[in-house]
Amino acid sequence: MSQNDVLPRALVIDDDDLVRNVIYDLVKSFGYDADMAASGAEGLALFDRRHYDVVLTDLLMPGMTGWEVLAAVRERDSKIPVLLVTGSAVYADDVRPSQPGVMLVKKPVDLQILENALSRVLANGE
Repeated sequence: MSQNDVLPRALVIDDDDLVRNVIYDLVKSFGYDADMAASGAEGLALFDRRHYDVVLTDLLMPGMTGWEVLAAVRERDSKIPVLLVTGSAVYADDVRPSQPGVMLVKKPVDLQILENALSRVLANGE
């Protein structure tokens, strides 16, 4: 990587300290510049101050869910990809995960699946 190359930026939002740190470390190991937040509100405050290429958010968090984070990100910039990280079931009739630039990643997070999901959403430019 040359000095002119800019690392893609990722924002990791998860209320669980351990999960947040693991995902953050994985994203950093994939070559991203990353920030992390412990809540949707904290994550959106960071999002409003800095450009991100992708947002990874837990789906079920107190205060603000991943769905609400997704909606808020879409209001600010409809092209930023969002990965929803969840250990819970998502219902087949829920169309939100099928939006362009949105992907679900199941917990426990698999290294290869996460890396592939990030590559896919960023390559699609959605």
